[in-house]
Amino acid sequence: MDKKHRTLLIIIAIVGWATIGGLGWYFFRDYSSKPRKIKGVAEYDTLVQPTHYKTIASQAFKNVVLETDLGPVQIYLEPSEKHAIKFHQSYLKYVDMTYRGDTLLIHAKKTPKSTKEEPVFKQIYVYMPDIKYYQGEASQTTFSYFNIEKLKVDSRSSWVRFYGCKIEDLELLTDHPCNYRLEENSYFGKVRASLNENSAMTCLSYIQNDLVIKTKDFKKIDLSKENVKKLIVEK
Repeated sequence: MDKKHRTLLIIIAIVGWATIGGLGWYFFRDYSSKPRKIKGVAEYDTLVQPTHYKTIASQAFKNVVLETDLGPVQIYLEPSEKHAIKFHQSYLKYVDMTYRGDTLLIHAKKTPKSTKEEPVFKQIYVYMPDIKYYQGEASQTTFSYFNIEKLKVDSRSSWVRFYGCKIEDLELLTDHPCNYRLEENSYFGKVRASLNENSAMTCLSYIQNDLVIKTKDFKKIDLSKENVKKLIVEK
């Protein structure tokens, strides 16, 4: 075999192996990028996690009332140009919504115990441009990024948090054990809090004017003295 033919065969062999290698890499990449079930593991435990949240458009409202039959529920209230409510699909059939004037009433029914095979994500997201009043029995309530003039909160929740909010006039009420937490990235013009003796309050936010507190037990009140301009205690 002369030198010319030998060179040609070498070139053909190199091209052939490169083509085979490229095809193999393509199919391996395509196969590995697809979500796969792992034997013995529930579908939601696979590497690709679907969200399974459903957003429902709502008529306009300014007040929110949440009632629960039993069990922990987390509710998140956030600003949006449109009114809407979002639930996880596993929780949809356990929640009823009705309207009474400009008030949205949410009733969370008793739900079965969540298991690894059938998880129930008891989370409710409420979106609205403005909110005037909130009453809730959730185990956790979070207000995030509201920039509003006035808000009254009558909480039956175990825990209420204000995060990234700017509220000129905030009124906090509770007849149940509750922990109010005003984060340091929030701002308030005036805050009035009437707390149950078993309730607690942590205020890390800046309060421009008065902080008025009515409580029988100040041991559970944690304030940042630098951020509270004037503290008034009511009996």
